[in-house]
Amino acid sequence: MKTLYLDMNVYNRPFDDQSQMRIRLETMAITMILTLIEGGSFSAKWSFVLDYENSRNPFVERRAFVEQLSQVCERSIEPDESIRELARNLANTYGIRARDALHLACAESSGCDYLVTCDDRLAQQGQRLRQAKTLHVNVINPIDLLREV
Repeated sequence: MKTLYLDMNVYNRPFDDQSQMRIRLETMAITMILTLIEGGSFSAKWSFVLDYENSRNPFVERRAFVEQLSQVCERSIEPDESIRELARNLANTYGIRARDALHLACAESSGCDYLVTCDDRLAQQGQRLRQAKTLHVNVINPIDLLREV
């Protein structure tokens, strides 16, 4: 079974402007992915970074929705020095934004097969790092994940 790490923008995508075709397609893909997680086709991991980001959401109903979705995840990744060190290296050496570097480090260190994100920049950076054999996790858009699997 493949293990996923979903970026916070994935959990919040249903709240974005659904009149934009890309956003609507990503939302449908995310809904399918969450259904596959609930059905046991995929497993998913949650992290302290996702907890932090969700706690900063000013919209109570969105925060509660994401908290409910987090319950399908098998476990929460806790902070440790190896995650912090990898994140610092990704940020300082490769110019990855700090929070994105933490998400990458969490997904990588916990053995996830995929980090699913709607962030094009993070997906491109992640693919470059994977091609360079710096990371093993495959950073992918939700639509592309469904095409691949």
